[in-house]
Amino acid sequence: MHVYIDGEYLLTVDEIFWFSSGYISGDEINEEELTAFEEAAGSRRAFNSALNSLDYRDHSEREIRQKLLRKFDSQYVDEAVEKLTELDLVNDERYAQMYARELFEHKKFGKKRIFSELRVKGISADIANAAVEELFEDEEPDNIQRIVDIIGKKYYNRMNDEVGRKKVFSALLRMGYGFSDIREAMSEFSDDEFYEEY
Repeated sequence: MHVYIDGEYLLTVDEIFWFSSGYISGDEINEEELTAFEEAAGSRRAFNSALNSLDYRDHSEREIRQKLLRKFDSQYVDEAVEKLTELDLVNDERYAQMYARELFEHKKFGKKRIFSELRVKGISADIANAAVEELFEDEEPDNIQRIVDIIGKKYYNRMNDEVGRKKVFSALLRMGYGFSDIREAMSEFSDDEFYEEY
C-alpha cells in the first residue's frame, strides 16, 4: 500500500499494517500521529525484512541485527529484533546447538574451532560453551580416527613430502584439533621423524 500525504508520496507499507493502523484514505493526521505512523512502519519493514532472511536459514541475533542495520535505522532494528526474540524466531541457544552440530558433522571441525566459529557469529561465550559441551556430552568422538579420515579423504596426496605434511598439520590445527591428536593421526601415514618436532 502506497501512502501519500497531501498528494506527495510518503512510504509503502504492507496491507496488514495499513488495515491494522486504523487509518482510511482521506483521514487527517497531525504531526505527532504522522511521526508515530512512520516509526511503526519503519519497525514493521525491518521486521518483515528479517522474516525474509529467516526464511532462508536460521540466524544469530547479531547476524540478523547486522543485516538489518545495512538498510534500517537502529531504532527500527532494535524494535524488530526485540519482537523476533519474543516470538522465538531468533534464539541464540537454539542457533548455537544447530550450528555446532553442522560444523561437527559436515565441516568435521574439532571443539576449539566450533567454539571459535560460534563466537564469530556473535554467540556469547557461555552459550557457545554450553552448545559445544552438549554436542559432546553423550560420547566424546575419536578425534584421532576423525583426523585419519579427514587426511584420507582430503589431504592424502599432500602427505608425500615435508612441505605438504606441514600444510596438512596447520590445516588440522585450524580445524580445531589438538597437537597430540594430529601428531598421532599423522604418524599412521609416515614412519619418519617429522612429527617429533611438534
